[in-house]
Amino acid sequence: MKNIDWKDKKTIYALVMVLLILGGVYYLYDYVWNPFVEEEQRLNNELDDANRELQRIVSQKKRIAELEMQLVEAEADFERLKEMFPEEERVPNRLQDLYSVLRSSGVQIQKFNPEGKSEREHYIENRYSIVVNSGYHMLGYLFAEIANFNYPTLITDLRLNRYSGIAAELQKAESHGWTPITISVSFNLTTYTSKNVVAAPAGPQKGKKRGGKN
Repeated sequence: MKNIDWKDKKTIYALVMVLLILGGVYYLYDYVWNPFVEEEQRLNNELDDANRELQRIVSQKKRIAELEMQLVEAEADFERLKEMFPEEERVPNRLQDLYSVLRSSGVQIQKFNPEGKSEREHYIENRYSIVVNSGYHMLGYLFAEIANFNYPTLITDLRLNRYSGIAAELQKAESHGWTPITISVSFNLTTYTSKNVVAAPAGPQKGKKRGGKN
């Protein structure tokens, strides 16, 4: 193996070229490739963060849609509750409902009188005194229809008495084939309204006495 002649121009030229190539490779690696890799890694991290944020937004949008649907259902339920427990007693509506079922059941109404109100902690009871003439089957149908009102009701103090004109009713029933009136029925019907609870105003605050000694 020949010794390298470091003074030879070709050797010096080759050495310089090798150094330039190595310098170029180092420059490309350190100033081009490494920044490219770091930038790619940064962009990938940002992409991952953006994907996570997008998934969070999509899940929030789904949650918002669910909450909006629940809000619509809650508003509908609230309207139904307001219909069941109105803030004021709707006497004309109660009369209309009652007369409607009275006509359909065939009973004869003798009395319908409001009997006042009773305040409870969260609601108000509205009482009505009712007297009707009816047959047993008609009365059962009447109570079934009252139970199906779209607001809560309560029937109390139910009293059944023999109808004073039962003999004539039975004779008409035999002649014409209709259901006779056989009993006179009295009962109390109770409906309910909501009660707005108003907070009591705060009492006057005690101020400092004027003109007194400290």
